[in-house]
Amino acid sequence: MERLTVRDLIEAVSEWEKLPIVTTESSLQDVVRVMVKGHRRRIVYVVDDAGRYQGAITLEDLKNVIFHFYLNSSIRDALVVTEHIEVLFASEKAKEIMNSDSVVCHENDTLHEIIVRMNEWDIMDIPVLDRDDRVIADLDFLHLLAMWLKKGIEAF
Repeated sequence: MERLTVRDLIEAVSEWEKLPIVTTESSLQDVVRVMVKGHRRRIVYVVDDAGRYQGAITLEDLKNVIFHFYLNSSIRDALVVTEHIEVLFASEKAKEIMNSDSVVCHENDTLHEIIVRMNEWDIMDIPVLDRDDRVIADLDFLHLLAMWLKKGIEAF
């Protein structure tokens, strides 16, 4: 059996959720909204004004940016922390907290390559980019497991 590609997986999935995408100029509040909307996500993809992929913001990134002030302050500093969080939400942009070195894949990559890449980088989600570097799908390990159940190990 021939190894399946990312394109094969995209075509096999009957329904894809709306992509978790923000622009580089999106506020931190907008990033959080996209992440918690619908099914709670672990990642948001950041694109430029032309829709080209620039990086990603993970749930871990947001936890570190937003909550580390609460963890590093005592209760008596609650007012200072609250004021800082308000400033943070108003001023931080997605481009300032995104990881531009995140792992991506393309439609012609084999699922075997994707499994190896995701294991090497210890990630659960990976954006699928087209030839113009636009995000066309959000692939995660659950998609790979579903394809494994459907096609078997030899497809990978």
